[in-house]
Amino acid sequence: HRHAMTTVHRDLEVAHFGVADPERVASRRGFLTRLGGVAVAFGASTVSVGAMAAAAGAQGMDNDMMGNGSAGADAGPGCASGPVEMTASDETIVRFAASVELAAVAAYELGIEGRRLDSAATQSARVFAGHHADHAEALRCLVGDAPGDPNAALVAALAPQIEGATSEAEVVAVFRSIEAGAAATYFAALGELATPAVAGAASTILPVEAQHEVVWAQVLGEPITEYVPAFQQAEGAFTP
Repeated sequence: HRHAMTTVHRDLEVAHFGVADPERVASRRGFLTRLGGVAVAFGASTVSVGAMAAAAGAQGMDNDMMGNGSAGADAGPGCASGPVEMTASDETIVRFAASVELAAVAAYELGIEGRRLDSAATQSARVFAGHHADHAEALRCLVGDAPGDPNAALVAALAPQIEGATSEAEVVAVFRSIEAGAAATYFAALGELATPAVAGAASTILPVEAQHEVVWAQVLGEPITEYVPAFQQAEGAFTP
């Protein structure tokens, strides 16, 4: 997972700031820089704005997304270590989270196939789908087997919305709802998980999902008050 996520900050920088209008770029970067080290809620999670500002101008940043886990920062694709010993409850959560990640991948692929997105949104959708696939792989490594199938109920709920969309905005709104729900799901899980390695994985995946949501909210032109809550909540989390 560390290896696969080494470009996540640069990917998100392009998605956040890769716009043609230099004034918008300067305004967003200036907003983050002025806030300094204040911690605010971006999307569905509370993160350090100082860290976000650093990511926005990242040059050669070493992106160690998995904290102090057992896998080395230079680990290659796949699992760098064996499965983690965990409680039955934690395993249930991990398997469910993996199914949500794979459902997100399926939703993004469906949205891209619909050809209602412009080139920039299509590229972001591809990148974000890759992140979700990486997350599913990281979760697979924790339990030591295949991640299974996309969550059927979630795919069944999302597919008609995407297939019935008549504009880019409608597709992006579905993407945003996926990311908001995923971030809330990990937040809810952190209150239940008992295994440190599993909680560590959840806590590093959550802010990535939250930044995805921020990107889609920006594409929709929503005011920042709509996608930066005062406090993170588990409302809207996906459940088995």
